[in-house]
Amino acid sequence: MAFRVYVRWPGQRVTHQTTTACGQVAAAAYSLLQQQAQFHGSQGALGIALTENGRQRSYLKLAHG
Repeated sequence: MAFRVYVRWPGQRVTHQTTTACGQVAAAAYSLLQQQAQFHGSQGALGIALTENGRQRSYLKLAHG
């Protein structure tokens, strides 16, 4: 398994990326970014994504996205 967690920005940019084979690590990283969602949204981020093997498993759309 390959998990990715990241903040998506305009122009297909991503930051705060975590790539791991461990679902628990990915879930923890996603949870942390969710806690910071208001900040990232206020900076213009579009959303926070969790993918597994290239498929989106969870996506939090931010207010500005």
